[in-house]
Amino acid sequence: MAYYNFYIDETGNRNPDQKPDRHREHRDWFGIGGILVKSEDIQDCKDKRQAFADKWNVTAPFHMTDMLGNHKKFAWLGRIPEERRHKFWGEYKTLLATVPAIGLSCIIDRPGYLARGYVEDNPGRWLLCRSAFDISVERAAKIARKGGRKLNVIFEQDAGINQIIVDYFANLKANGLGFNEARSDKYGPLTQAEFAETLSGIEYKPKSNSLLQLADSYLYAMARNPYDKKFDVYCRLRDSRKTANTLLETSEIPSMGIKHYCFELHRSKNK
Repeated sequence: MAYYNFYIDETGNRNPDQKPDRHREHRDWFGIGGILVKSEDIQDCKDKRQAFADKWNVTAPFHMTDMLGNHKKFAWLGRIPEERRHKFWGEYKTLLATVPAIGLSCIIDRPGYLARGYVEDNPGRWLLCRSAFDISVERAAKIARKGGRKLNVIFEQDAGINQIIVDYFANLKANGLGFNEARSDKYGPLTQAEFAETLSGIEYKPKSNSLLQLADSYLYAMARNPYDKKFDVYCRLRDSRKTANTLLETSEIPSMGIKHYCFELHRSKNK
């Protein structure tokens, strides 16, 4: 049986009612997602990533926020001449645009989530990561089913949440989605039986995993796009048809593409 591997990371604050970081003003998101890679394309992704790392003598894991901010192991990016820094980013965007992967995610606007009253509706504080995980994995499963494949999920390990994420996956296989049926019916949700048939396994890997590093960059780009339409990394992925939305039929995007959740408030502010 052929497989898709869904390499996922998370971005932003998973707590729905915690105050946003001051550096995230007007860009207060939480998201889960990354890249879908066919099992037969995994080595090609690894080789392309390693070739870029070798060329630029990068030994640290690629991490988009550190790279953009010239922080930590990527402080050197802020010290090199502008022309060489521009070349680095040009080649990095080319790497992301040429690996055989599909970008897919669920991005939640945290102020919009609060405005909908979901925190009051869920006094047990259903964390944003459950919503984002269930939605993104369900959409990945739909793409896998469309291609006649099963789905594996690989996520970046975090001792504080590893078992939580594994349990989310097990719950999808055993029970299906837990969303309000009236609200979600228009998206054609998978049944429990379809989840059980499609979902294969889940495992967590360290930050050193090369495909999780690519997933980090894809996810950050997908999360930033609704707030910054000109963000160049996302524009390159879009123009290279590396996101689910550029590969699906128009009619399939609402139920299988990148999900922007609770963005009504953000959109109204930017009309």
